[in-house]
Amino acid sequence: MAIRAVLIRPSNRTGSAYMTKWGFLPAPLSLLTLAGEIRRIPDSSIKIIDMEGDKLTLDDAVDEAVKFKPDLVGITLHATAAHNTAGYIARKIKEKSPDTILVAGGHHATFLPKEIIRSGFDISVLGEGDETIYEIAKAVAENSGFQNIPGIVYLSNSMIKRNSPRKLIADLDSLPMPPLDLLDPSKYTFTVFGSDDKVMCLETSRGCPYACDFCSVTPTWGNMWRNKSNERILEEMLLAKAAGYNWIFFTDDIFVVHPNVKHREQLFDMIIEEKLDMKWIVQMRADVTAKYPELIKKASQAGMRISFLGVESGSEDILKKMHKGEFTPQSVQAVKTLDQNGIIVLIGMMIGAPYERFRDIISTIRFSRQLEAAGADAVQFSIYTPLPGTRIFDDALRTNALFTLDWDRYDVLTPVMKTGFGPVRDQLAQFYASYSFYIHKFLRDKLKGIKRSATKTQLVNNAYNFILKMMPQYLREFFGFPRYLLQTYDLYWNFRKHPALDAEKVAEALETSNKIVYDQGQKKNPYFLIKESR
Repeated sequence: MAIRAVLIRPSNRTGSAYMTKWGFLPAPLSLLTLAGEIRRIPDSSIKIIDMEGDKLTLDDAVDEAVKFKPDLVGITLHATAAHNTAGYIARKIKEKSPDTILVAGGHHATFLPKEIIRSGFDISVLGEGDETIYEIAKAVAENSGFQNIPGIVYLSNSMIKRNSPRKLIADLDSLPMPPLDLLDPSKYTFTVFGSDDKVMCLETSRGCPYACDFCSVTPTWGNMWRNKSNERILEEMLLAKAAGYNWIFFTDDIFVVHPNVKHREQLFDMIIEEKLDMKWIVQMRADVTAKYPELIKKASQAGMRISFLGVESGSEDILKKMHKGEFTPQSVQAVKTLDQNGIIVLIGMMIGAPYERFRDIISTIRFSRQLEAAGADAVQFSIYTPLPGTRIFDDALRTNALFTLDWDRYDVLTPVMKTGFGPVRDQLAQFYASYSFYIHKFLRDKLKGIKRSATKTQLVNNAYNFILKMMPQYLREFFGFPRYLLQTYDLYWNFRKHPALDAEKVAEALETSNKIVYDQGQKKNPYFLIKESR
């Protein structure tokens, strides 16, 4: 019953901005997780192809996959902008190896499964793919068909069929350990902070109990926050260290939620007692961070070196409309708390919400300066993008607000929808907000001589040296910006002259996007499932 499988992480057409600008390429945890499941099948052979890590072109990736002679190829659509490249790879593999089963997964595949099938895949996995990929691989090995596998949409005799939903995985400790031997650590770098740094991705939890209107995390992973036990988390960290990684990026969408503060404190104590000596990155909410300063202090002692805060806006009105559930004073206090504990603070902010006014954009830009004064080290200004699976995607489709369904542009850096301020102006505002933040921060640091902890000073100095080396590339991008602005203008102007998207495509997207894809059953608490220990 052996099976040969290839798992692919495709690149976007524009590449990874994190890699090109910061030298940051974390290991593909999603593929490792799937590989662990497939390895449950005796005598299975698995190859991971990471286009960014392996520096492959599309055709190179196809050739590498076909050369392995796979029975099954799984491609993760880790971002909507990877749709077109993933479809190209799938079609080319099918041309050269017609009997190979092509499987797509990820949030984009979850909410646009029919389009995924038509783009060249045999199966689109809905939501969590762990148990599903095992059952698919087992069915391929046994040639038994896919009709009884929950949580998939698949092609059968030229017809697209949708099976019953799958239950969420309640016990994340039951998942196989990630098979790190399938990867070369030297490919997964964090050059901005050190030339020898290697980054592994691990997860300690899944799901999100919040309901931000722009986010597809909740419908993708379920609105129940589920976690692994501390023993399992520590075991995975030790495994990563033994494999040669010295950074861990915890991919949890929210690393700490209010009900698990004590649980996290115990984890930090275990890491300190183990003397693990690893640096790690997390994504936090500002309200939780501001409320528990002693927890942040212990996290810093345990190895937290970078925290990303999704602040989104400096306008209280916009935060309410986004259903963010936070207020600007909490963000300021959260930044101060992190900075005081020697933690690099990355801020995420957005421009271009359809209900945003010019004064709201100004408030956001001014607030970014306030956060910088409080200790924020970097900011990413994104374009508010209606991704499939979000409420705003459905709303934009119903109101004819999207002026393109070219998925290459859904990279959260490029406007795709009509707004009150205008998409071209939004893009200009994003450009100004981003560059002016860093110019302002550089001048403030040099003129005022900001004092930092020794740990943070070393990381910041490494980052400054990296930025100086990358300056020619940054300048090319700076002077190339008008070209991207003209592309937005042309696309939007053409839409204004012919304001209609493909009606059938719109109807199909509305049918499948933002649906609950799990069998939720009857649960006492639909928001949290806290696992204390093994």
